[in-house]
Amino acid sequence: MNNSPKAFRFLLAVLMAFSFAVCVSAAQAAPNPAESKFTQEELAYMPAVQLIELFKKGETTPSEVLEAQISRVKKYNGEYNVSRRDLVNELDTFNAGKVNAITFDNFDEARKLAKEADERYRNGTARRLEGITVGIKDENEVKGWRVDSASLLMKDNEPSAADGAMIQKLRKEGAIFVFQTTVPEQYLSPMTWSRLYGVSRNPWNLYYGTGGSSGGSGAALAAGFCTLATGSDMGGSIRIPSAMNGLYGFKPPFGRVATSDNTYETLGPMARTFADMALMQDVIAGPSPEVHSVIRPKLDYPQKYTPIQGQKVAIAYCRNWLQGGLSDESNHAMDTTVAALKKAGAQVEVIELDVEAESFMPTYFKGLMSTSMYVIFNGLDEHRDLFSSYVKNLEAYAGNLTPQDQVNAEMLLMKLHRDVQQKVFEKGCIALIMPTLATPHFPADLEATPDKTAPVKGKTYPNTNLMLTPIWNLASRYPVVAMPVELSDKNVPVGVQIVSNTYDDLNAFRVAYALSKTIAPLYKDGRFPDFRNAK
Repeated sequence: MNNSPKAFRFLLAVLMAFSFAVCVSAAQAAPNPAESKFTQEELAYMPAVQLIELFKKGETTPSEVLEAQISRVKKYNGEYNVSRRDLVNELDTFNAGKVNAITFDNFDEARKLAKEADERYRNGTARRLEGITVGIKDENEVKGWRVDSASLLMKDNEPSAADGAMIQKLRKEGAIFVFQTTVPEQYLSPMTWSRLYGVSRNPWNLYYGTGGSSGGSGAALAAGFCTLATGSDMGGSIRIPSAMNGLYGFKPPFGRVATSDNTYETLGPMARTFADMALMQDVIAGPSPEVHSVIRPKLDYPQKYTPIQGQKVAIAYCRNWLQGGLSDESNHAMDTTVAALKKAGAQVEVIELDVEAESFMPTYFKGLMSTSMYVIFNGLDEHRDLFSSYVKNLEAYAGNLTPQDQVNAEMLLMKLHRDVQQKVFEKGCIALIMPTLATPHFPADLEATPDKTAPVKGKTYPNTNLMLTPIWNLASRYPVVAMPVELSDKNVPVGVQIVSNTYDDLNAFRVAYALSKTIAPLYKDGRFPDFRNAK
């Protein structure tokens, strides 16, 4: 070997040049967070469609976005109930002042997948959702993850052996599953709290609820913990959290997304923007060999839609839903929506549906529980002391079920369908818009104690009557988009439902797209959650 100083200097120069090339390559491939053109908050809240374009340009990476979101989880979520203890006496204290939207995280695997996504963008093999983070509801089966429905009775369930149908579609397109999100026990409350995971709170105002049953998904999106999230809906479980967290959500018509053969329920997307909701729905829609009832062929959901200028849109304030009427906040959101429709050039037709909570809700709920859904009450007689209060209350509400309950529900459906057809779609309207909730102001731990109620104009109603969403689970072939409209004086978002004719999904999307261009969006221009905690 030549040990001369000249040879040594040559070797040193080669090594320095190689090191410099490696450093330059790494710097080009993975932006340094300290030198990023985006703040951590901007990355955490950035829409998926925008992130994908930035990933392709190399202006940021999936790894960088993931770390920004993990940072927010650590700051705002609080601890996980890793001991899986009963929190019945800790509901007021467990994660007090925190969002508490996550049952467990998958960050180690997510980091590995994010690095793989970084490489896919560099080599041009990125898939449709490559590197996009998704919060997964504690209902969706992910291989190796446990689904326990927030039930103490099910806390030791075996991990899922395989991905469910919707999860398969998301994974195939490169989505990264970052954590599992909280739900109310057995999905049976419009707010999300349970004895297993505690109380989930609204990032816009922590005193108030996140909705349910996809409440953890809603809160995680609002807090900037993930970019997209999964939801399911058998009584409003996508639309309620979407309204309360200022999100877009879609209840597809029965059979559009592979779910089950129960006509009351469906899976669907949740997102902070219309475009992200449309993107996710386009990925998860369509046939699956896992589920018999899915419709063929797949319906495609574009990102952009034709204007609604000159089109007729029906508006129902639902003033008869409650005897004393809906809250001022719900009515004002409808007023704002009407103004936005007129600005977009639509013709507004004000109608009233022949439906009220006092008669509708018992018939709907008994019909729902007359199906396979009744299995959610399994174990209640033997282990009543382990169940949350609302589960026991709803079992009593259902009462003794008979085949006549299903007959009554079917008769109510026929009446409702004819009312909607005659007043809306046979009149030439392309959609119907109505409130989502009677009030946006639900305490986060609704029904945990007798004083935790959600009064409307000073009156207290059964909690089941405060949701206007189950109408479209009974009439399950109608597509419904939930979208945010404005913030209440308590800084809680208020939203509306956009309903199109049976299996006419794209007109609901068309109206939502137009409104998204005329109503001031949340998660933009300083309109972000501030994690206040005030009644």
